[in-house]
Amino acid sequence: MLFSFHIKLATAFSKELEKCDANHYIILFRDAGCQFRALYCYYPDTEEIYKLTGTGPKSINKKMIDKLYKYSSDRKQFNVIPAKTMSVSVDALTIHNYLWQAKRPAVPKKTQTRK
Repeated sequence: MLFSFHIKLATAFSKELEKCDANHYIILFRDAGCQFRALYCYYPDTEEIYKLTGTGPKSINKKMIDKLYKYSSDRKQFNVIPAKTMSVSVDALTIHNYLWQAKRPAVPKKTQTRK
């Protein structure tokens, strides 16, 4: 069951990658826990970051970026890098917490009133 989910996810991602002409891609994490939220195209010449797929803003600008991450292939983990600006060496990022929309409170269902 989980395996088929990953196959479907990989297929969806490859279709999105085919649509994009970018040479650089950025992962959006929810926070420092590195939970994947979205995949973005990054255009270094214009510094534009546009969402390909996932949950997150349609585009990301400099002011929205909180932390930048580089993937360490020997440690098989993402590490925060002390950079303040985007570059092609960045593999992932987080945005400021206030930019994530708060979940809307559930609307209570109408209860039947007894007569």
